[in-house]
Amino acid sequence: MTQAAILSADFDVMFSRLSVPIMLVDDKSSLLNINSSGADLFRMQPEELRGQFWAGLDAQLTLIQWRQRLQQLRSQPFLHYETDILTENEFLRPVHVELCRIGENQVLIRLTDNLPDRLREGQIELLSESTQTGFWFYNRVDRQWYVSPIAGKLLGLPKGFTDEEIIESFQRNLSPTDWNKVQEAANSVLEKNETFDQRIRIEGDQGSALVKISGRSVSNALHVTLVYGIVELDKKQKELSGDQQDISGELAMFSIDQARDMIFWTGPDGSVSYVNQTVCNKLKYSREELKNMQVFDFVKDFGIDDIEELYTNLRELKSLDAEFTLISKKGKEIEISAVVNYLRFGDKEYACSFCRDISKRKAKDQRRKLSEFTIDRSVEMVVWSNPDGSVHFVNNTFLEVTGYSAREAEALSLKEIFTHITAENMPEMWETLRGSGSLTKEVVMRRKDGSLLPVGATLNHLVFEDREFSCSLFRDLSRQKRRDTAIELSHMALDSAGDCILWLDAEYRVNYLNQTLLNLLNNPKEEMIGQELYRIFPSLSPSDIVPNSVLDIAFDAGAAGTRHLNLNCTGLEHDGEQYYMLVGRDITRMSERQEQLEEAYTEIRGLQDRLQEENISLREEVNTKYNINKIITVSPKYQKVLRQIGRVADTDATVLITGETGTGKELLARAVHQLSDRVDYPMIKVNCAALPENLIESELFGHEKGAFTGALARKKGRFEVADTGTLFLDEVGECPLDLQTKLLRVLQEGEFERVGGSETIKVDVRLVAATNRDLEEMVADGRFRADLYYRLNVFPISNLPLRERTEDIPVLVEHFVQKFSLKQGKTISKISKGDMEKLRNYPFPGNVRELENMIERAVILTDSETLNIRIDPIRPQAAGGSQRLLTFEEMQRKHIIDALKFTGGRVTGPEGAGVLLDMNDRTLVSKMRKLGIKKREYLV
Repeated sequence: MTQAAILSADFDVMFSRLSVPIMLVDDKSSLLNINSSGADLFRMQPEELRGQFWAGLDAQLTLIQWRQRLQQLRSQPFLHYETDILTENEFLRPVHVELCRIGENQVLIRLTDNLPDRLREGQIELLSESTQTGFWFYNRVDRQWYVSPIAGKLLGLPKGFTDEEIIESFQRNLSPTDWNKVQEAANSVLEKNETFDQRIRIEGDQGSALVKISGRSVSNALHVTLVYGIVELDKKQKELSGDQQDISGELAMFSIDQARDMIFWTGPDGSVSYVNQTVCNKLKYSREELKNMQVFDFVKDFGIDDIEELYTNLRELKSLDAEFTLISKKGKEIEISAVVNYLRFGDKEYACSFCRDISKRKAKDQRRKLSEFTIDRSVEMVVWSNPDGSVHFVNNTFLEVTGYSAREAEALSLKEIFTHITAENMPEMWETLRGSGSLTKEVVMRRKDGSLLPVGATLNHLVFEDREFSCSLFRDLSRQKRRDTAIELSHMALDSAGDCILWLDAEYRVNYLNQTLLNLLNNPKEEMIGQELYRIFPSLSPSDIVPNSVLDIAFDAGAAGTRHLNLNCTGLEHDGEQYYMLVGRDITRMSERQEQLEEAYTEIRGLQDRLQEENISLREEVNTKYNINKIITVSPKYQKVLRQIGRVADTDATVLITGETGTGKELLARAVHQLSDRVDYPMIKVNCAALPENLIESELFGHEKGAFTGALARKKGRFEVADTGTLFLDEVGECPLDLQTKLLRVLQEGEFERVGGSETIKVDVRLVAATNRDLEEMVADGRFRADLYYRLNVFPISNLPLRERTEDIPVLVEHFVQKFSLKQGKTISKISKGDMEKLRNYPFPGNVRELENMIERAVILTDSETLNIRIDPIRPQAAGGSQRLLTFEEMQRKHIIDALKFTGGRVTGPEGAGVLLDMNDRTLVSKMRKLGIKKREYLV
């Protein structure tokens, strides 16, 4: 047990119950222990203070000064000094500090609170009783109040009041004006050392009284620590003899002072004789400040000439109304309406002004004028109408466009203005408008001269002052109609042209293609717009598109066979965007004649050329059948999967595709092949689960003649056939363990021997594998080689089940309905919303394959234009099987581990799991610690 620990234990025994604040500090100024009395000075708990540094708790002490004081303690037993300590609420408490060294590295500190206790309660109460003067103080550091009984009585506080009741009761006994005065004085005295003196009226249970509150503040170098003062009856209240006349005068002054209107008494020279409290509140000046000012100082644009003219009129009229603009102390302008009265006392003249703030009314009038100005100058026509069809209001734009005068417009009915409105359909239109609140449509307006004008109408149902109105906005569509007509005629001209026309944007995607080209492609226009160039012309790449160049291309036009086009390329800019126009002429006949001339030369190439043509035809058939366009999706989640395919396709990396059965893993494998540089070479598929265990090795690697019973001739294996191409191993998890060793060698060395042979055969094969098994679990169980798993898992792609991309269900349903209805010779154009909703909620354990079979069965059973889908209600329950549902915490844990495996164990940084999971790095680390995730779980 260390000496520090022993001292700390002894400290608790010796000092924990003392009322004297004591602390134990080491030479580094770290606070080792403190008793409750010491913690109370800081307004904190001992646990919060332990471990902090005395050089920080002492607001005036630096670490260098602390070391100097330690040096002084070596030559003297005690050390005293005055300082301030930092309390929990960041106030400074003045204290006396006494230091004493104990042990080699510890110092005992005793604190004495120096916060002035100005008056003892007994003395204060005795003095209050003898003088009938109340005393009070507020300890700001400890947030403690003391109010003597006499002060509480004068302030109208209830008997036995608590600290919490003082402010609430005090505010309740004051008028809003007096409360504002007290608040301003309190805020000022808490800012700095100063005194205050306020006279206020208290409305307590014992009646009304005018009292005087005085006080002053005490502060240290940083802030105010104490405020104290007295409360006494105002002299006027003490001298009050009960004379009704005096009471009436006081009530009159009170009423004037508390009036809502601003009241000024001013002289002909601009001097201010009197203002009420409302003036002070509005202008933010005190009475003393205003009495030392002239009206020119706070009335905008008001000078000597103006006041002379004012008094000339007052002497004659005695009273007049006027509007002025006052300027507050902070520069704010206040619009007022004033009633100015002329008064004369002896030879002195006064203007008594009663002023009311009209700033809000002025602003409201200004907004109304701006609204009227905006409506009358709007580019849209505005018409307000009544439920009976009569016109209530039109703006100037309507009058200018239609040619009516304002008087003529007021006498109009909607059926005279619009061709679609009749007396019969007007009630129905109003019912629709009431129900929807707003309508938008295109209508035809009839001008005064009888000409018709197409307009876009927005009708709004409004209720104003318990009356119904239709507020309609009309926009002239004549220019838009003419432009639309011109565009339509241009499209018709382009569609009827004999040449093929194709527009591409800056990213070489289809922006427009005319009907002539569509007829050749035999595809709907909607499917072509937005497609990449190679989807239209597979032989072209973006690098071929050069302005002012000429290209000869051939492409497959389906039933029309191969077509040849001579393309002229033009580049242009529009609205800052780059476009390319390809204009092509069909030169198929010319090409056919040229081919006929070349047929004589093709015969010498013999069987080699015919074999090459067959291979090309076969590849074209495979590409057509398994084109990546066959992957139908609108799901953003599945787009991420396709982007992974696009990234890995150009490499030779081994790809492992995982996912449930029926999710389309083979389609993804063919997409990898099609987008790779090996697309011109074969893709060979091997279903490891479909081959007997004793034949799978021969199927993959081939065999020599006589290698086993039935091996009557040499046979090439799938690896040899796939040389320079792609080999797709489906259900790779079903491979026997003894075969996995040989498979690993092919992946590592690119060589193998046929079954029964000794010749080493080298191949260049890109491997894509797929499985619906959990290979990691199989590795852990010893059913799959770990080294082969790591070889296959170079670029893993997880194919999503259909239930995780439900947004694809409607488009897949539409695709399969078209496919099978065409096959069955049926016309099915509709699918009920109820059936579609059932499909969305169905979990599809068989995924896309199950959906396809379900739609094919439904098409067979449907005899109308509406597809009727029957779903067995038991199947969604069975889909889950007996697999236990993970808890929310287990799902989080698994998801984080999967993300860490994907990033190779990297947690933070731009390539870390935090970015992948869209989580703050610190939050992720904290979550991993909470879930107990260890490195061995994600680092392989």
